[in-house]
Amino acid sequence: MATRETMVKSNPSEEYKDVSDNMRHYANMRFAQMTLYFAVTAGLVTALFTVNPPLDDHRLRLALKIIGVLASAAFGVMEERAADYWHHFRRRAVAIEELLSYEQYTNRPAAKLFSATNAARVMVWGGVPLWLLAAICGM
Repeated sequence: MATRETMVKSNPSEEYKDVSDNMRHYANMRFAQMTLYFAVTAGLVTALFTVNPPLDDHRLRLALKIIGVLASAAFGVMEERAADYWHHFRRRAVAIEELLSYEQYTNRPAAKLFSATNAARVMVWGGVPLWLLAAICGM
């Protein structure tokens, strides 16, 4: 069986394919996590603000808001880790492209302030202060 070092030296095309597959995996995982985050958030908002009759138990309302804070923080951590892995594999793909004379990732449009990663950060991490505000102000 080939070791990682010999596989890279003997078959950069295969590693490039693996790295690209890993990038696709983490991009899909980030999308799935974001979808789940919004579903959880929508369920909590529905339970807190649109249930008929409204929830009158203040302890239950506070517990749901705390769950909102914890869920936002947990999904924020998962988003950061998935983004870290995606960026790691992108950097590796750029390095392999030098060996293969490819430019798919090397010449991609440069990320700016308005990147997908920053947008995801705002959406997920933005939930933490909103849920805290709801808990503190009794909304």
